Amino acid sequence: MERVSGKPAFGKRLFGHQRSPSMEFKELTQKDAQLSLSIELDKLLKTMPEGHKQVVEQNFTGFKKLFGKFVNETGPSVHWDRIEKLPQDAILPYASLPTPADKEAIRSMLDHLVVIKLNGGLGTSMGCSGPKSVIPVRNDLT
Repeated sequence: MERVSGKPAFGKRLFGHQRSPSMEFKELTQKDAQLSLSIELDKLLKTMPEGHKQVVEQNFTGFKKLFGKFVNETGPSVHWDRIEKLPQDAILPYASLPTPADKEAIRSMLDHLVVIKLNGGLGTSMGCSGPKSVIPVRNDLT
């Protein structure tokens, strides 16, 4: 067996297994992530009522394309130099928020709610001095 620096060379067999370079491993991992996502979304799609399946399937197809683009991207996923600190008045005390009395208004607001979970110290490293839930996601629309 051909050896490089005392180790088996890439592409050569070692105990019945073929070694592969890290780029090949990365590509396989990316494909596996995309396949796993596709399988899970297909499972979810099977639970949808018939009247909603077509719209949800289109949404899932778009999400799969975006996920594929993200997974295969070679540059940084976050441009940290573009992240800005929140203005001082961005965080309001909960007690100062108005409470809508109309249940339809509440339902409408909840229909537009998005929850993003940031684990670890991401809020602090992004310059957020309060709850991570106030980090703007897109063009100050969130």
